[in-house]
Amino acid sequence: MLTIILADTELETMPERMVDDYAIRKIAKKSGKRSGEMLLDSNYMHTAIERSFPGESTRRGRPDIVHTFLLTSLESILNRSGNLRILVHTRNDRVISFSPSVRIPRAYNRFTGLVEDLFRKGKIVSGNETLMSVEDKSLRNLVDSFGEARKILLWPKADQRPMHTVIDSGKDLLCVIGGFAGGDFITDTGFIEEKISIYPEELTVWTVSGEIIAQYERALKLV
Repeated sequence: MLTIILADTELETMPERMVDDYAIRKIAKKSGKRSGEMLLDSNYMHTAIERSFPGESTRRGRPDIVHTFLLTSLESILNRSGNLRILVHTRNDRVISFSPSVRIPRAYNRFTGLVEDLFRKGKIVSGNETLMSVEDKSLRNLVDSFGEARKILLWPKADQRPMHTVIDSGKDLLCVIGGFAGGDFITDTGFIEEKISIYPEELTVWTVSGEIIAQYERALKLV
């Protein structure tokens, strides 16, 4: 089983200091939502983020990164074969779990609405199946919960190694990938002893996850 943790994602509901920002109130009124329950989204809240968090507007509020990652990962052959587990960890130490059968909306606005619903309710259920759930948990506690699985941090500053050289089809593998647009982890990741880079330049989240998934599929002879 391959587990991918997308860590330190910039996925959060509106920070308290932004709830009463005039631009946020305007967006909330137009969308018919409560401002405190909306997702922070720099695609159209960039200036408001900069007012409340100077210098952070290029990083915070990036649900689009999570959306693209989920679409590419959950539709993979590895997931269809039942050999992939996806977990999303946020900057606020919340962890989202996904059923392998969940279908993420392709439309971005429907996806953000789904996540807002998840944060409000705690889980998304269809029939007797929980498709998505969220809980409070630190990255360290999450990683430690996987016991004896091999744990690897994908980090651009680490020594470069081809991904296929670290995959053993007979062992469970847990890979932690940064879920942000640029910069470094804000959460301490020093407890993950094995760190590798797969390319001399920084790559997008979905490129890294796609390479890991593809190599694992080959190791299992699924393709």
